[in-house]
Amino acid sequence: MKISKQFVRIGTAFAGLMLAASAQAQVKWDMYSFVGVTHPIAVRLIAFAEEVKKQTNGQLLITVRPAGEFPFKATEIVRATGTGQVQLGQGYSGFISGTVPLASIANLPFLVRNSDDVEKVRTIIHKYADPEFQKQGVKVLFTFDWPPQNIFGRGDQVTKPEQLAGKKLRTTDAKQSEMLKVLGGSAVSLTTAEVPLAVERGVVQGFMTAAFNVVGAKWYDGINWAYLADVNAGGPDYAMVNIAAYNKLDPKVRATLDKVAEQWGPKMTRENNADDAAAIDLLKTKYNVKIYRPSKEETDALAKRMVPVWDAWAKQHGPNAVAALKEIREKLGR
Repeated sequence: MKISKQFVRIGTAFAGLMLAASAQAQVKWDMYSFVGVTHPIAVRLIAFAEEVKKQTNGQLLITVRPAGEFPFKATEIVRATGTGQVQLGQGYSGFISGTVPLASIANLPFLVRNSDDVEKVRTIIHKYADPEFQKQGVKVLFTFDWPPQNIFGRGDQVTKPEQLAGKKLRTTDAKQSEMLKVLGGSAVSLTTAEVPLAVERGVVQGFMTAAFNVVGAKWYDGINWAYLADVNAGGPDYAMVNIAAYNKLDPKVRATLDKVAEQWGPKMTRENNADDAAAIDLLKTKYNVKIYRPSKEETDALAKRMVPVWDAWAKQHGPNAVAALKEIREKLGR
């Protein structure tokens, strides 16, 4: 009996030690996302967090925090992640272009136009942008692409770039604003939440985004036309991690996180693009949006008009930007 009781005590103590070790090993992170919790991007990031939890046996728990839960903006996410306000941050290239300019080179108008183009030049972008992220205290965990950014609006349908003259559009990047200047239009800076009301009140006549975001953010009520010229690739969108927090992870947990991240970027890109095709059809059939897609010749002609915009941007941001632009143009033949 005494031996039996002793074994019970030892077993209980051992179980307690195991539970304590398990609790100590468990790490909880927050991940900032600038979209609402029901948006397809947030849904996919939540699925990423669930997969990390599953594959790390619950040792790394990531909670995706949608827009509004933190006191900083989408434009400030690199700094917020680097200083540890959050451990993970989602940074769309256009929104973080003021902090890490080279991360947004694919947003130059009509240079990198879609995910196929991004894939061809992704290593070039990382070569020049990743060191800039590291200076801010963050590491790029993975990237994914939104579908091509296009122009959506209300009023007379736009089928030619000249018809953008005099129009005010909400843009997500200063480079899109420069494109509008060339075409005679102008840009208005608005937060995501301000867009629907601004369109309704005529503050802007439209906006640039992806079709699946029009549906996902429920912006379809204010528009009746779409000009699908593939202005620029939607991204990359950077899932970044605080370097100090990343380095503190147990090596096995860190390796598992890296493995899931490597799979998740391409997975999100595929799903986003599939959603975009469905969204374009939905806008046309359900919401009566008139769709116009210019020919490749028309788009190539627009690209030629944008070369001075590309060169001016690169010159403004220094030798690395000039070198990156040169490599990307050579890779894409533009």
